[in-house]
Amino acid sequence: MPWYLEHHFDPDFDHMHLKPRETESGKVDHYNLGYAQNVVHGQLLAELKEVSQEETAGLDSRYVYEKPVLPCGPNCAIDPANSHAIVAAANGYVFYNEGLITVKKMLNVRRDVDFHTGNVVFVNDIAVHGSVRTGFEVHGNNVLVKGVIEGARIHARGALASETGVKGQKSAQLYAAKAIRLPFCENAQLRTHGNVMIDTSCLHTDVYVSGSLVVKERLQGGTVYTSGLVYVMEQLGGGQGTPTQFVMGYDPFLFSKLRDVEASIKNLKSKVDSLETLCAKSPEHRTEFSPLKNETSRKLQAMHRIRTEIWEKFDAQDVPPGCRILVPGKVRPGVEISIGRAFLKVNDYLEDVRFCLENEEIVIHSPAVDK
Repeated sequence: MPWYLEHHFDPDFDHMHLKPRETESGKVDHYNLGYAQNVVHGQLLAELKEVSQEETAGLDSRYVYEKPVLPCGPNCAIDPANSHAIVAAANGYVFYNEGLITVKKMLNVRRDVDFHTGNVVFVNDIAVHGSVRTGFEVHGNNVLVKGVIEGARIHARGALASETGVKGQKSAQLYAAKAIRLPFCENAQLRTHGNVMIDTSCLHTDVYVSGSLVVKERLQGGTVYTSGLVYVMEQLGGGQGTPTQFVMGYDPFLFSKLRDVEASIKNLKSKVDSLETLCAKSPEHRTEFSPLKNETSRKLQAMHRIRTEIWEKFDAQDVPPGCRILVPGKVRPGVEISIGRAFLKVNDYLEDVRFCLENEEIVIHSPAVDK
């Protein structure tokens, strides 16, 4: 009896010739093209099945064998529960390489992430050899971008690094669970539960960092939310016309959540107001729009409760002892610092100083780093 190799992935998949897909609504999606065929450890990739000679006429002749042969390649294995099946032995993308089913753990995107690739979503590590263009997303474990990160979204379950830097166009949102390292960053939002290292300057960027923030040259503009240490080597602030703010001593991700909740409250309140206006027009309008108004009002009340819960968590937190700002270089006027409930605005030019909390007040000491 002949054998047929049934695939649970597309053996003819070609990432170089992707086509936009039509959504259920009939629109064409140019952003999600399916750049990689993701598989996870233990996932069924292919299995041999006995077929009749008559059945082979309707099958792909490339995968019809006289004997049960399994083309098992790197990072693949024979299924322990089925000796005629191949499963993935690692997280990665699956493809044929020299006639063998292969899973590769590292995804190299050897061009820009743009309309040719669509968004890149991968189950393991990613290296983008080009830039990540505005409007596109990259999701992976550890993510390396060799080109520029524009107004894009990047989500790294491990660490995120860039070899060129970030020109975020006020829309870049970068998240990494473990750490972020960039040559420079401007007009972006950074979030990490670990540390952030900027090799040169960080400009007009909001930073949410649970660990430490180190900027080797200049930090100017934006807001830093952290419960850890901030070290700015050369210059902090850009003067009175460039707001540079620090909110320190609390969980930065609570502030990130609070920001989202506040945006939802504003949006829902606007909808409630509009629906109330419609309901007031006539009894017919009231009958039609009251259910939606009531549902939107319930959502608004729920958001208010979440906001209250967040502020209660803030009240229950103590400021960590290592929460401080060190600046061996210069500090310009206009920098605003909150550590816990204490607040300080810098009104003079300072040099080689550190800001820390003592007796519920922010104090300034020099030098920045004790010799």
